[in-house]
Amino acid sequence: MTDDSLVSWRKALDPLPGRLERELPKRWSGFEFLPSVDSTNRQLLDCQALVHDAYRVCVAREQTAGKGRRGRTWVSAGGSSLTFSLARALRPGEAPAPALALAIGVGVSRGLSRCGLHGFGFKWPNDLVTPEGRKLAGILIEARPRTGGCRPAVVAGVGVNRRDAVALGVDRPTADLGDLSASSVPGLTDLLQAILVEIARAWDAFARDGLQPVLEDYRRLDHLFGRPVRVTESGREGIAAGVDPVDGALLLQGPGGLERLYSGDVSVRRVDRA
Repeated sequence: MTDDSLVSWRKALDPLPGRLERELPKRWSGFEFLPSVDSTNRQLLDCQALVHDAYRVCVAREQTAGKGRRGRTWVSAGGSSLTFSLARALRPGEAPAPALALAIGVGVSRGLSRCGLHGFGFKWPNDLVTPEGRKLAGILIEARPRTGGCRPAVVAGVGVNRRDAVALGVDRPTADLGDLSASSVPGLTDLLQAILVEIARAWDAFARDGLQPVLEDYRRLDHLFGRPVRVTESGREGIAAGVDPVDGALLLQGPGGLERLYSGDVSVRRVDRA
């Protein structure tokens, strides 16, 4: 990373805290803009300053040890990837909820739509993909138990392929924002503002009312609904029948009836038959 590119990246982010505060007042507890970090999620999981009524944000130009669901690596390259995390402490009596990933996904999709970007869906439980299934963005939810002087907390990490996805060299089909239907890819600050605001709104609504406030958008985005899918771990197949509106479980209609799949246990792939 050259000094010039780092200065330009940091300068672009300077207006972001003020813009976020003006659009969504009193919902932000702090910002970290890091040129390089092992993981933005790890950075916030270690933060002792998290509060329950506002979000702390960490944005990194480059992640050296980012990870996805179930321990997979999330490849992040400076300038090509948008990598950030939001976190807040849990309220008394509040517990981490796996379905939060679906609400965060809707928030990310709303932010992209605000920027004029369309032509993607949500693949349960945590990816934004193109209609062909190429990965555009991923979400990782992690929880922190009460440890020492730190409150229990939840972190939502997001990675978006901004450009040059093919150069990332990952072992699955990928896409970037330039592949979507838009006149141009939005600038860094506009993109982050839109996504962060919409994630915060979706997370706030989820904390109050669960999946109900985002369910209509989720169903519209559902990449798997009505399609044959295969459970990677077992090879069994069925038809994806949406998600449980209470806990976000994937509903799989198979020969033996309706089955519930949970994101911590399985992965699924769409089966495209000729």
